[in-house]
Amino acid sequence: MMHVLYAEDDPHVAEVVRFAFSHAGADIELDVTTTGRGCLATMQEREYDVLLLDLMLPDLDGLRVLSELAARRDTTPVIMVSGHGQHELAVRALRAGAIDCIDKSSPEFRRIPEIVRRVQARHPRRRTGALSDGALPRRLLFLDPLPEERDQFAVFLATSVPALQITTDAPAALESILRSGAAPGAVVVGPNVESGEMLAALRQLRAHDEGLPVIVISGRQDAETSIAAFKLGAHDFLLRGPDCYTELVFSLHHALRQADAERLNAELTRQLEALNQSLADQVAARTRDLENEIVVRREAEHRAEENAARLQALSTRLLSVQEEERHRLAQELHDQIGQLLTGLRFQLEAARDNGSAEGLRGALAVTDELLRSVRALTLQLRPRLLDDLGLRPALEWHAKTVHQQTGTAIELELSLPERRFSPQIEIAVFRMVQEALTNVARHSGANAAVVTVTADESILHVEVADRGRGFDAAAALARRDSLGLAGLAERVRLTGGRFEIFSQAGQGTRLHAEFDLGPHSYAS
Repeated sequence: MMHVLYAEDDPHVAEVVRFAFSHAGADIELDVTTTGRGCLATMQEREYDVLLLDLMLPDLDGLRVLSELAARRDTTPVIMVSGHGQHELAVRALRAGAIDCIDKSSPEFRRIPEIVRRVQARHPRRRTGALSDGALPRRLLFLDPLPEERDQFAVFLATSVPALQITTDAPAALESILRSGAAPGAVVVGPNVESGEMLAALRQLRAHDEGLPVIVISGRQDAETSIAAFKLGAHDFLLRGPDCYTELVFSLHHALRQADAERLNAELTRQLEALNQSLADQVAARTRDLENEIVVRREAEHRAEENAARLQALSTRLLSVQEEERHRLAQELHDQIGQLLTGLRFQLEAARDNGSAEGLRGALAVTDELLRSVRALTLQLRPRLLDDLGLRPALEWHAKTVHQQTGTAIELELSLPERRFSPQIEIAVFRMVQEALTNVARHSGANAAVVTVTADESILHVEVADRGRGFDAAAALARRDSLGLAGLAERVRLTGGRFEIFSQAGQGTRLHAEFDLGPHSYAS
């Protein structure tokens, strides 16, 4: 719904307009007032989208009403309604800020609803307060060297535009006024200011604020001076005459509204630029976050692929080790246990057939050999010492066995608590030492190794070191066809420990593992 106020003292014209609006559609609400003061009072009580304003009203003419609305900083678009032969007044109204002007005696006046809609669409009313806090205040400075001219000007404006705060002074005081910080919202240079002094004042004012409305009243017709004034930013250049102060009011209001509009546009532009910059910053920050997320996700996917490949290789290796172990057991049973059992059978058959004591002694000797072989085979599969006596005896036995089997000198440094660790930790430590010493014997070329297993209240350290030929540790762990070290590291990790390899070609090898100790780390 569009709200329109029509200030018209002729009831017949007002009725014609009301009739036109009633047939134009139900989306326009028309109020009518018959006086200028009534128009100002109604505009103060309610906001309208468009004001239709008759130029000639009984108490205040349309120009005075328009001037007062401008002083209130009312942004309602105004369409002046003139009578026949009022072209000069219509032009003055347009200079004073009216959006359009229509002759109510012309045929075009019958299209008034269409004109109102067009004006409202092109000039939507800004709500009160739409102007920024930085809008120019209505303080006006009048500069003129003659005190009587300044007094005359102040009296005229106090009567014509009471909303303005008037300050008058001589041009020589301009610099001190600007320095005081109480800068005016508009400046009028009076008719008694010399041309050179007037242009100097304009330069000072431009340097202070390029958007400050400045109007010059000249005492004489001087085209060159007026051009120079406009080039220095004067909003208007009026020639002193009988109606020059009246012209000044219109020009002043127009300049103030233009300045307010420019300031508002500048502020809106600044806010738009700040908003665009904020949006750009947010987009850039979100883009960086997404890029970081993509990098993290790709790294996680890469690690997952590596872990999957490692698990597959370990599974394959496990099946291979199982088959190798079965083959070795079958070979051991056939070559050792099977041969001994065959010999035992012959010994027992000979003793049965001959009844000789020598045959029975031979059978008993074979039986003893069988027991040793079965015990050795059992120890290879899982040392009973580890289960029955604990980690220290098992490591001491294994070191002795390795020395006996390979000739490698094993130096043991053990510092373990009396309380036994959990079975999972004990078997993990034993297998690590077992695998490490096997590698020393097979690959290092060293003839000695040092095994260190120590524990304090919080950490169990396991280390196997040699001074052999060494190798590229990273390459060895990355290889998937040789999983001895990788399997060892995986065993430590599954037990909750941390595993590291320190090795370089020609500088030996050191395998190190750590296990955090807590209540769950000990046998119950």
